Amino acid sequence: MSTCPSLWLAVTVLVCATSALCAQPPVTPVVVAEVVERDVPASMKLVGTVRAEREAVVAAEVAGLVLRFAAAEGQFLKQGEVICELDAAAAELRLAEARARLGSLRAQLEELEHGTREETVRQLAAQVQEAQAVLEKWEFERRRIAELYARDQSGDKERHDAEMEYLAAQERLSQARAAHEIAVNGPRPEEIARARYDVAAQEAVVQRLELDLSKTRICAPFDGFVAARRTEVGEWIDAGGAVCEMVALETVKVRADVPESAVAFCRAGAPASVYFEALDRSYSGSIARVVPRATPAARTFPIEIDVPNADHTLLAGMFAWAYVPCGPAGKRLMVPKDAVVSRGQTRQLFVIRPGTGETRMAVPVAVTTGLELAGEIEIQGPGIQVGDLVVTRANERLFGPSPVLPVQVGTTAATQPAGAQAAADAGVIP
Repeated sequence: MSTCPSLWLAVTVLVCATSALCAQPPVTPVVVAEVVERDVPASMKLVGTVRAEREAVVAAEVAGLVLRFAAAEGQFLKQGEVICELDAAAAELRLAEARARLGSLRAQLEELEHGTREETVRQLAAQVQEAQAVLEKWEFERRRIAELYARDQSGDKERHDAEMEYLAAQERLSQARAAHEIAVNGPRPEEIARARYDVAAQEAVVQRLELDLSKTRICAPFDGFVAARRTEVGEWIDAGGAVCEMVALETVKVRADVPESAVAFCRAGAPASVYFEALDRSYSGSIARVVPRATPAARTFPIEIDVPNADHTLLAGMFAWAYVPCGPAGKRLMVPKDAVVSRGQTRQLFVIRPGTGETRMAVPVAVTTGLELAGEIEIQGPGIQVGDLVVTRANERLFGPSPVLPVQVGTTAATQPAGAQAAADAGVIP
């Protein structure tokens, strides 16, 4: 009976120790990296707005009645895909008329280029011979009347009529010979040239009407989204009337206004980074262009940073934070961008602090960020120094001070200590 209190005391101590061990949070294997110091320009955080790479109000080039509107708002269209179609009946009739006129002119040109038909030449040659015979007839008759008149056997009227008929026969022979020469020589080069110009002019008319007909199908001028429809089926639209609004988002432009005190450091090609708070997504790149005219009221200069957007996640009008240079290069603390964790409006690092044995403590530290360059991001936070280790993988699992086990320093396989790759392959580290 005397041993029972001791036994119960031992059991109580064992239960309490077990409970204490169970209450401790589990140790999380993590990948860590060192805080380094690099020469990076001083940066400024600016409010930016996402703009489309290209925006356009697509207009009708010809007037017509809207028969079909194929595109819906928000629909993505490839260049050349049909947005809407206009009634093309009148354009088709005008084109048919012009083509018929062109055929007629081409036939006339072909006739001139081939010259006079052989049958026509023979016909005109026969007319020359006929006119020659008539002339000879009246030449004989004129001489006969003249002889009679000399013997007072003919009057003045007969002699006058014979003379006039002879002169008329001469002219008819001249006309017949000229017509025959024209037929033999064929059309003049000037006539053929004029006919060719007439054909060319009508060909241009046909091409213009063909173009007008093709413009009854209004197509997307570039790859992009239909942002707004500006007409509907059944409406009459004039030439130049708005059909829809389109935006191209393959690459977006983040536009921000830089104070004049910092614009000297924001040249095209200067490093810059952008953070999209709504998507918790960052991008590092460079300033694409600087608008060399200030906004008079604010004395700020617009700059643009191009951001690739192949997945169309970034939309025109979205909010962004732009980090741009505002001073000369200097020593800045840099960490891999994966080390920064966003929690609501707060951005924080998990800094490794001493623990017990091989276990370390990952302590959250709120930081402000700056430029992002080559996969690293500038940070500023209390107590962070060069050489500190920060968690770069598995940090999304940490909430508050947590015991961790660093199993890898750096991010390349060459820097992994023994067992780190096996831990990663086993799924310990995501």
